[in-house]
Amino acid sequence: MLTLTTPAAIKNGDHAAFLTAYNILHIKVFRFFLKKVSLNDDAKDLTQQCFIRLWQFRHTLSEDYALDKQVFVIAHSLLVNHFEKQAYQKKIKTIEAAKTLETVDEKNDHLSFELTNYVNAAIEILPPVRKKILILKTFHDYSNKEIAQQMEISVKTVEDHITKAFRRMKEVMMFLSPFIYFLIQG
Repeated sequence: MLTLTTPAAIKNGDHAAFLTAYNILHIKVFRFFLKKVSLNDDAKDLTQQCFIRLWQFRHTLSEDYALDKQVFVIAHSLLVNHFEKQAYQKKIKTIEAAKTLETVDEKNDHLSFELTNYVNAAIEILPPVRKKILILKTFHDYSNKEIAQQMEISVKTVEDHITKAFRRMKEVMMFLSPFIYFLIQG
């Protein structure tokens, strides 16, 4: 049976001790990530990054704390970074979408008016809660946490509503795209 090594062995560059720690902890770390990110591939990547970081920064390990505790500190740090990166990417996509709408607006006021009508129509067909969340997020620039507090729901529920709202908006806009193309050409 494998037993967890001390941080000192890994800190001193003992590769066998690192492999033992990996064999004992990688399933726990993977489950931790899977529970938080819900995507198997992301959990695998984060688990791999955790142990790479453990080896790369082994010289910073403390002999005063259990190795598994230090591994989970690394895992938590990676998880925070992962969520911050996702939030940044979503924000960039939103900004790019807004810039696209601004470009269309500058190109043709009539098209902008029609496009705005389509967007408003797409928003109107959303369920009431999802519509309210989308409006608070996109037009009033509320954070997910602020929306969750205001509506007395969890942040995860807010994120789910936003994702589903944008997905539905995309479907509606894809359906309307032939009409938009006709307006551009007309």
